[in-house]
Amino acid sequence: MRDFILMRRPLPRRTLIFSHCVLQVGLLLAGGAWLWRHSPAANGLSWQASWPMLALGGGVLLLAMALVRLLAELWMVPHHMQARRGGFAPGDVMTRAIDRRPAMHDPEQAWIGTAKPLDPDEGVVGQARVAQPRQPATAKRQPTSPSQRQEPSL
Repeated sequence: MRDFILMRRPLPRRTLIFSHCVLQVGLLLAGGAWLWRHSPAANGLSWQASWPMLALGGGVLLLAMALVRLLAELWMVPHHMQARRGGFAPGDVMTRAIDRRPAMHDPEQAWIGTAKPLDPDEGVVGQARVAQPRQPATAKRQPTSPSQRQEPSL
């Protein structure tokens, strides 16, 4: 049932609307002809004798037209779902050229691209910014004896 209602490749919208309109007009013409045959003007009966058949025929005609409309709406569900989908589809994504990726108009300022020559004065590694001289690892940590250890108080 799921494949019937939510088809992966639904019929085109034009085909569904055209077939829905043809079915509705066909039902209207067939129901109108049936009602005309049972009307007092065509068969010569009085309105009192023919109104139950006319009411039944009109009700069946309206019910059939409503069911055809519901069936057409069920077939249109995949199109409605595609229209409500948010975001971009995979085919909607547009990219720029790779050499203009950060939108820099100066090729010297681009993030990516060809390799740039490096000035020998700059060097690869800059100057170190050290605030304190390094201390040896043994001087940092002195083992504590169990007698000096204090337990936290509550």
